[in-house]
Amino acid sequence: MSWRAYICDTMTGQLVAPVDIPSFGWSVSVSDSTLATTKDKGTGEYEATGLTLPWASVPGATASDKANLLTQDKRAICLMWKTSTDPMDIGTPILFGSISPRTDGWLDTSFTLNSMLDLLDSRYCVREKAYGAGRNGTSTDEIKYRGMSLRGIASEVGWLCTMGKPGGILPIDWQYRGEKGPHERTYNAFDIQNLSCKQIFTKLSNVIGGPDMQLRPYLADSQHVRLRFEAASDGDVYLGQRQVHRLHCRRYGGDLEDVTVDHVGPVQRVYGSGAGTDKAQLTCLAEDLTLCETDDPWPLREMTYSDTDTDKLDLLESHARAVLNANKTPLMQLKGSIDANDTDATGMPLHPLGSFWPGEIVEVALDGFPGLPDGVYRTRLMQMSGDETSKVSLTFDVMEDPIR
Repeated sequence: MSWRAYICDTMTGQLVAPVDIPSFGWSVSVSDSTLATTKDKGTGEYEATGLTLPWASVPGATASDKANLLTQDKRAICLMWKTSTDPMDIGTPILFGSISPRTDGWLDTSFTLNSMLDLLDSRYCVREKAYGAGRNGTSTDEIKYRGMSLRGIASEVGWLCTMGKPGGILPIDWQYRGEKGPHERTYNAFDIQNLSCKQIFTKLSNVIGGPDMQLRPYLADSQHVRLRFEAASDGDVYLGQRQVHRLHCRRYGGDLEDVTVDHVGPVQRVYGSGAGTDKAQLTCLAEDLTLCETDDPWPLREMTYSDTDTDKLDLLESHARAVLNANKTPLMQLKGSIDANDTDATGMPLHPLGSFWPGEIVEVALDGFPGLPDGVYRTRLMQMSGDETSKVSLTFDVMEDPIR
């Protein structure tokens, strides 16, 4: 079981050629996984860094052939994890990203990968030939989505920012287009600085009840990689899964190793500020003083939240409450690592990459860990990361601390 890498076409996802990458670092997340009082939910990220290729390992007969295969933005790299049980010999796609930026040297070339979400950060939700088309160069066009689910709105925005633009095609399946729901959003062309596709996704995720969002790569056929836009529903903000995964951490072994637990205290007030300046600035307060009024009270902690692009009070209040709800109790966060090459007694892989993804439910069974009672802690996997080896670091969702 090992990593395999392929050069791909960014716009179509077509596999161009296999390539040997001696070392790299990678990370996949579903949303903000930091244990911090200022965090938003955000959207999932895919990234690979520190990729260095000796020129000798790049396919091509001439220098121009090699450079063409690694053209920034036009070409992408797909990292696959190959096991003996994979139906296709090339492996299971784990990460797909375009090459950019790239730095060439005499002996090798190095670059990072931009995730498709990073690429969508430079795509804007505005109709073709609508911007600047108003009287005296104004932009009066507006795009309205009404009676839709949040992931339906995100899919429509994603489609407009890809298939709806010249040269905008990307290998992404926007599978929730037209999905009905209770939400509405309006995007005005004159507000272009706040209309990048990634910005819109992030704001949709950050409201109370906002869904997890992720672009998950898969093999469409033996020659093409595509990305499926996975997003939770309005009824369940978390991504779906086929099974609940379980990991064990014991005094003398287990498949979850290098376990650490971080702790942080609660926040009782969030001061929110939105659009406007000085005395005309939009403001709101979200608070829950319950833990300050117990027999053994917690000291008051306050924080601020700012979004100068929000000009509606109900939306600002929704964001402030979401931040408060995420931080109003004592919190803890589990971290650990697994070996993706671990097998059971029959030689079957226990936790191969591609069998679990950030956003999915994991039950962590702790036995004898200092600082926490023994038991099964049900949480979500928020981030997995690693390098060219089989060791995978796992970061789990922030959860309430059982010790008050």
